[in-house]
Amino acid sequence: MHTLLTGVRIAVTRAGDRSGPLVQALERVGATVHEIPLTRLEALDPAPLHDALRDLARYDWVLLTSVNAVERLATVVRDRGADVAMATRRLAVVGSATAAACEAQGWRLPTVQPERMQAEGMLDEMAARSDVEGTRILYPAAAAARDVLPEGLRALGAQVDVVPLYRTVPDPDGQERMLRLVEAGEVDLVAVAAPSAIDALLDVLPPERAGRLPVACIGPVTARAARTAGFPVKVESTAPTVEGWVRSIVQALRTA
Repeated sequence: MHTLLTGVRIAVTRAGDRSGPLVQALERVGATVHEIPLTRLEALDPAPLHDALRDLARYDWVLLTSVNAVERLATVVRDRGADVAMATRRLAVVGSATAAACEAQGWRLPTVQPERMQAEGMLDEMAARSDVEGTRILYPAAAAARDVLPEGLRALGAQVDVVPLYRTVPDPDGQERMLRLVEAGEVDLVAVAAPSAIDALLDVLPPERAGRLPVACIGPVTARAARTAGFPVKVESTAPTVEGWVRSIVQALRTA
């Protein structure tokens, strides 16, 4: 094990099995890791997705921006026996983890996968193509996802059907544990991957604590939410992988 981060105590807020790779990567560089999910996923009524998949062939594209969306879509695709139709749809995918999840389902490789792992990067890629205008796009997503993608794609002349699959809600047990550790001074840095984790963290911390608790964010959207909430952003990683995120954390802490 490398000792780059020996003595550094990092709280990882990703939920469930999504936290595993980050925890392991941080431990490999010597950090002490507290695995504390601050949010959990709550499934929504699958009926709208079943309705959308009743005639999947009407969609030219399927847009996917998270592993959670891929997994929930795959379940309904199997239930409806729509595997063949899904395997022939053009995929527009944000993030390498999302692309890997699609590949694990046996779907075709993404037609579009921007290097910038955010909505704006996807819109730039789609705007440069000649096969988007006049098409119909299925976008299974989290409830309350940003409108940037669907609105931007509509501006490019596409018809976009947004189907909410799940929502992110606070995890009270994780919030309580985080508060205890922070109050005891046992957390040096909090790794956050989504604005919902920032909201859940802010719910349980006094403002004065938030202003003194450094966070390591992946992506500019999460970093912007953290700054707005008053957290000092120690790390803003634009790398689309866990390994890149950890490299950014190591670099920031070793040069501090």
